[in-house]
Amino acid sequence: MNIIIAGASGFIGQHLLKHYLDKDSEVCAIVPDPETLDSYEEKYSKLTVVKSNFEDFYKLSEFIAAKNVNIFYYLAWGGYGKDTNDYTVQIKNIKPLCDAVSEAAKIGCKRFVYSTSFSEYMISEYETKTHDMGAYCNVYGSAKKAARIFAQAVAAQRGIQFISVAFANTFGPGDYSKRSTNLFIHRLISGQSLDLTEGVHLYDWNYIEDTLNGLVLAGEKGQSDAVYYIGNNERRPLKQIVSDVRDFIAPGVNINLGTYKEDFHVDYSCVDVHRLYRETGYLARWNFRDAVLKTAEWVKGMAWS
Repeated sequence: MNIIIAGASGFIGQHLLKHYLDKDSEVCAIVPDPETLDSYEEKYSKLTVVKSNFEDFYKLSEFIAAKNVNIFYYLAWGGYGKDTNDYTVQIKNIKPLCDAVSEAAKIGCKRFVYSTSFSEYMISEYETKTHDMGAYCNVYGSAKKAARIFAQAVAAQRGIQFISVAFANTFGPGDYSKRSTNLFIHRLISGQSLDLTEGVHLYDWNYIEDTLNGLVLAGEKGQSDAVYYIGNNERRPLKQIVSDVRDFIAPGVNINLGTYKEDFHVDYSCVDVHRLYRETGYLARWNFRDAVLKTAEWVKGMAWS
């Protein structure tokens, strides 16, 4: 196959990159920091790395030699952490995505896969309405949704099949971030108690190998204009998930529920969590305990100073 991946240096992006390279596909990786993929370039002859920042996405076709591309995976985004609710930062992601779709058409791309977020379906803790009835979302989730709608319209104009994927909390080896999944595991390994919200809302932790499988199935078999949720077999209250993680790696460590107040939660009543399975055969297969233990080994080797 002939594949393009924007955001190939990220956690999920690197797993996707390796998947296609191991299958002997021609892969073009678009990243702002090419040095992060030096080890892949040394190992794989069919990898081309293109350096590009968001402001240059309007001329991607000038940098990319590949033609008749099977799938363009778009995993890029800017603005996490303290910028999550800064609209001036989040809104800057819309034009580069639309530029990428437009440029993909110029090189004969057949399918475009956009990574949105389950944050699209987050609603305020104080809302009485559902997501579908107009409950408001946080800025990051709203920007993801707005970008998706813009890009889908551009794709329709350019004649490209457009597929969206929304990842659950993906965890596992290769994630260098200090996100909650890694942070909770790190604290438990260190014997530190966890201060949480009341943990009554549904959450979903999905192991990286299952997320990767779902992403590839969506890209290769998904229906145009679909939004696919990629997650585990069931959603559970956060307190149950974290309690299981604790019991697997640090039995006896305290979990202090209700220390923090939760401002937003995912309204799963408005998410079709089974569509990917129905239309592609996706199924999360990793045992949760095994996935947590493998991730714990990874987290032990991370720098936490």
